[in-house]
Amino acid sequence: MTVTLEIQLQDYILEEEIGRGDLAIVYRARRRLDGAEVAVKMLAYQFTFDEFFGRRFKELAKQTAKLEHPNIVRTYEAKQQGSVLYVVRELIDARPLVEVLAEEGPFSPQRMLIIARQVASALDYAHQKSITHGDLSAYRVYLDSNDHATVADFGQTQAMVGTSLVKQGFAVGCPETMAPERVHGQGPTRQSDLYALGILCYQMLTDKPPFTGTPAAVLHAQAYEQPRPLHLVNSNIPLPLSEAIGRMLSKGLELRYNTGAEFVRALSVAIEGTAPVRAPAAAAAQIKEAGLQSTLPVWKRPWVWFLAGIPVIALLLILGFWVVSLSNSFLPAPVNTPPPAASSPATATLASRPELLEEEPEANAPLVAQVTNTPTPTAEFTPTPANTPTLIPLPTPGAPTIADDSPFTNLRLAQGISADNQPEKIGTSFRPGTQPVYLFFDYDGIRPGTTWTHRWTWADTELDAYPDVWSSGYNSSGTAWVYYNPTGGYQPGPYKVTLEVNGRTVATATFVIQPGAP
Repeated sequence: MTVTLEIQLQDYILEEEIGRGDLAIVYRARRRLDGAEVAVKMLAYQFTFDEFFGRRFKELAKQTAKLEHPNIVRTYEAKQQGSVLYVVRELIDARPLVEVLAEEGPFSPQRMLIIARQVASALDYAHQKSITHGDLSAYRVYLDSNDHATVADFGQTQAMVGTSLVKQGFAVGCPETMAPERVHGQGPTRQSDLYALGILCYQMLTDKPPFTGTPAAVLHAQAYEQPRPLHLVNSNIPLPLSEAIGRMLSKGLELRYNTGAEFVRALSVAIEGTAPVRAPAAAAAQIKEAGLQSTLPVWKRPWVWFLAGIPVIALLLILGFWVVSLSNSFLPAPVNTPPPAASSPATATLASRPELLEEEPEANAPLVAQVTNTPTPTAEFTPTPANTPTLIPLPTPGAPTIADDSPFTNLRLAQGISADNQPEKIGTSFRPGTQPVYLFFDYDGIRPGTTWTHRWTWADTELDAYPDVWSSGYNSSGTAWVYYNPTGGYQPGPYKVTLEVNGRTVATATFVIQPGAP
C-alpha cells in the first residue's frame, strides 16, 4: 500500500517528496506564515478513522515538541486537516543511516561507537522524559557529512498502542529492530528501544541486521532465534565487542544493559580498552581559575604569601617552646606517689586465657584493614570505645575446581587480553582498577542450544549472572572467554566466577583483588 497526495495544506506549502514509507510520506515544505523550511510527515488516510489515535497522536506530539537535544530531530506540531493527519518537524540536511550504509558499506568499530554514543544519549534523554521511540531503525537515524546523528519520530509508534489500528493488524514497528517482547504483544519500552540500538550497532558493523527475510520470518527469529555472533560474521570484530552487542540482543530483559550510557561504556571498553573519562565541572572551573591566576603579578598570587608565611610561623613556634620550657624550670619537682594497681577485666581475661588471643596472620598473606571497637579501660574500670585497626588476611585463591562431566576445562584468569585474543597478566591476585577480569576456558562436547551461565560473586554477594544459549555457530571444541567489569571497578576482597550448564555448576575459579592503588 502506498500513500498519495491529493490535498494542499492550509498552513504549509508542500514542495517535494523526500521520503516514503508504507504508512507515510515526508515532504520538504515551507511555512506560509514566515517561509521557514520544515519537514511535513503526512500519515495515511486510515489513521483518521480512529479518533482515539488522532487525539493521542497529537497529544504525544506536544510532549515530543518539548524534547530539546542535539541528537533529536525537533518536532513542532501535529495537526489534522480534513482526512489528513500530519506532523511538522525540523528539516535537517542529513541522510538516513540505511542510505549511508548502502553506499559506504559497514562501519569501523570506532565509527560505529561515535554514532551509537549519540543515539544512546538521545534515547536516555527521552526516556528520562517518559517518552519512548518504539520504532528506532536505520530509517529513523540521520547522519550529516560530519557523522552528526539525529533521531526522528519519537513517540509516534507509542500512540498506536491500544488503538483499533493495532487490532486490525497494522504493524507497530520495524520487524528488523523489534524486540522479542514486542513480538509477543508488549508495547514500546525503554528496554525495547535499547534492543533496537543493539540491532543498529550490529547493522553498522555488518551492513545488515541480524535477521532478514519476510516480515513473518524476521519476527519469528526475533522471538525465538539467537543472532549469529558478530565475531563469527566478521573475524575482524573483537570478541569483547561481539559479546557486548550480543548481551544487548538477549531475549531476556534482565540480561540487557539498563541504559544507553551503560551500553556505550561497555562498547568503549571493548573497542578502546577503557571508558572515556570527562573532567567534572568543578575541575574545569579550577583549570579556568588557574589560567586566570597565571596572568596576575607575582606579589598578588596566594601561593607567594603562603610561602612567605612559613618562616614566620616556624619562628613563632620556636619562641613558644622556649617560653614553655623556661617556665617549667621554675616549677617544684613532683612527688612520686604510685597510684593503686588497676587492671582491665578484658586484659585480665586475655592474660589468664591465652587461647583467646588472636593468631598472627601469615607473613605473606595479603591483609585488609578493618576498624573494630576495642574497650580502653580507665582508672575507674569503665571501658570506653577506641578505634583500633584489625588486620584480616584475605584467603589465598585455590586451583579451579572442575566437575568430571564439565564441558569447560583449563580455566585461566587474566586482567588483560592481547590483540589476538590471548590472555595477558594471568594470575589469581590482581590490583583494583577499571580493567575487566577475564576468564579463559577450553570447551568440548557442549551441544548447541544448551543453556549456560557465567556467574560472578564477591565474598557471599552475587554481583551478576549472564545466562545464554550456546550458539550453533561455535565449533565443537575450542577456547573462549568471558569477562566482568563492575561499574566503578573492583573492590578489594575475594571473588568467584562459576560456569553453569542447565543450572548446575560445572567449573569454578577464584581470585582476589588486593587492597591498595592499582
